[in-house]
Amino acid sequence: MVVVMIGGLMAKLSIGRIHDLMSQQRVAHAATAVQNDLEAAFQIAGRNRAPVRIWWDATVQQFSITDRAGTMTFRKTSLSRQAYGFASNAVTVSTSPLEVYPNGLAADALLITISSNGFTKRLRMSRAGLVQAQ
Repeated sequence: MVVVMIGGLMAKLSIGRIHDLMSQQRVAHAATAVQNDLEAAFQIAGRNRAPVRIWWDATVQQFSITDRAGTMTFRKTSLSRQAYGFASNAVTVSTSPLEVYPNGLAADALLITISSNGFTKRLRMSRAGLVQAQ
């Protein structure tokens, strides 16, 4: 009986830590996916020799990289509740839409904040395409 009680106590203590680790990993994975998309936008603009737009749609929580007219979509990344379990206000974007030009410059710098259950990851993208996670 003592062994069962100790096992139950250990399980109860570890459940909270496991939940925190899972939340932290969700935020890290989402930040990595967005970082990859931001870097890809510069590559796509250079490869196609045409400007691309980075869109953030807060209603469906989705990043899209499209051509300037919005007719061709190159990449989409969903950060919705179904994909990562984030609340509707978990992601904030400083500028949307943002154009990336084929010469390797963006129209403006970008700051993206992803947070969930007390864990926060910030992505900063310079006009020159340097993306840093903080």
